[in-house]
Amino acid sequence: MIFQLETSNVGRRTLFLPEHCPLPVARCLQSPQAGFTLVEVLLAVAVLALVSVLISMSFTSTFHMLDAFRDEGDREHVARSCLSLIAQDLVTARRQTTSPFTGRNGDISGQPSDILAFSSAGHRRSQPNALETELTRVLYVRDEARLVRYEIVNPYIFTVDAVEQVELATGVAGFNVRYYDRSAKAWQDAWGGEGRTTLPGAAMIELTSLNARKAPRTYTAYVSFPWQGG
Repeated sequence: MIFQLETSNVGRRTLFLPEHCPLPVARCLQSPQAGFTLVEVLLAVAVLALVSVLISMSFTSTFHMLDAFRDEGDREHVARSCLSLIAQDLVTARRQTTSPFTGRNGDISGQPSDILAFSSAGHRRSQPNALETELTRVLYVRDEARLVRYEIVNPYIFTVDAVEQVELATGVAGFNVRYYDRSAKAWQDAWGGEGRTTLPGAAMIELTSLNARKAPRTYTAYVSFPWQGG
């Protein structure tokens, strides 16, 4: 196979190649200035841009999904912690004639907003000689989008300093409590009043919270009360 190449300095020059020389090599020798065309370059840039956009969209979607899972997990953790605390307080509830167990049915903007108040024996003194008793008055109430716990450390000596307030959760859309009446063998929406001083047989607590997208979810817990007669 014989090729003739022209150069500016030496003129025409003859190049001998073997017969089995690959065709691309021969083409390169024939066209030393060959390269990508403008259309090929633009097509490659377009493909690269499309791949970059797809990868970016995939990462964005993944991050949004992770944020949603994290928000859902945090919301469930707070709700479960609130229900656990309420259940612990209710288990230690005590029958008191002067401060009876009271559950009031209410709503805010059409959503349940009950009030739960009772005497609990689960309090621990902050100091050995503190003017506190193991028996405290506990109150749970929904304040707009908050669930708040109030505790009167010494129910026999009521002062402003004796009231402890703790915000348990935000983004609360509903707080509903129902009570099981042993004698009637039925669930009631309220408890107390009309001279009733006994404890219910059980309580069902429903806590509804909202996530960042304002989607509601309700968490439920059941608590049985120890029999204290009456």
